[in-house]
Amino acid sequence: MQGYSRIRTYFLGVIITAALLAGTGGTGRAEEGTRVIGAGLPKTAGLVLDCRGYAYTMDRAAGTILCVPPDGEPMVYARVDGPTALAVDRLRTLFVGTASGDIFAVTLDGAVSRVFRCGSPVSGLSIDRDGNLLAATGKGEILRVAREDFRFSD
Repeated sequence: MQGYSRIRTYFLGVIITAALLAGTGGTGRAEEGTRVIGAGLPKTAGLVLDCRGYAYTMDRAAGTILCVPPDGEPMVYARVDGPTALAVDRLRTLFVGTASGDIFAVTLDGAVSRVFRCGSPVSGLSIDRDGNLLAATGKGEILRVAREDFRFSD
């Protein structure tokens, strides 16, 4: 069942990315029945979707995390220097990995807190079924950080 969820998430990301490209004049073309959910976004990278249909992406150069609400206009959700990876948990907390090796949590009220330092750039993030954070690093490691070990700080 876990493999099915990953495949479904992957294809959902592909569909949303195609829709975003179609709305920004990219080479992608929206097929009939596809709906553009965000347009005019800057040079975005990465894409995650929360349980309520909010899509999150990042502009690495500007250090901004963008939120595209369902049936809404894209907005700047948070600012984090050097974002490289995104993940979102069941509580809709957004995790942002950075080139400096820090991982930040962005809560629904917009508060940004550093929760972990990896020591090398973060190249990927994911959440396991128990709510723990998994981080792929530039050292070729995958780290599991238990939720109770997050250290919230500025």
